Amino acid sequence: MKVLGIRTAPKQLRFALLEIDGDNIDFINKSTENLIKVPAGVKEVEDILHWQKSEIDRILRQNPDINLIAVKTSEYARSDTKSTRLASYLDAAVLLASKDANIPVCTRIYSQIGAKRANVKEHAESKVGATDKYWNEQIADAIIVAWALRGGA
Repeated sequence: MKVLGIRTAPKQLRFALLEIDGDNIDFINKSTENLIKVPAGVKEVEDILHWQKSEIDRILRQNPDINLIAVKTSEYARSDTKSTRLASYLDAAVLLASKDANIPVCTRIYSQIGAKRANVKEHAESKVGATDKYWNEQIADAIIVAWALRGGA
């Protein structure tokens, strides 16, 4: 089974492709593309959403054998800010791309994937390893949300 783990952010998209065969897990894009930055000229919310949906569509076209998409969503908060709204919109763009591609999608927060922001990098590295470049919490989120759903939704 191939799972696409995604973590959106206002200025970048992080994604992990995990090929899962029983106890064997291969982090397919560990050394290749796993970070996509929002282009400098893309500023308006609707343009950022359009750009991200296009990138998700491209990833899905390039990997037609994806069985499940897992999205690490933002944690619940008491306050609503411009940034948290944009994060929700970006997650929604992933849900729309998943629906368009007819691929099941699941959203999860830390308590549902057995991790915390403070330890997600160590957790991801112990399960499948770290990326060669740009190792941070966002790619670790994408890895762990995909890893947590290795048995299916």
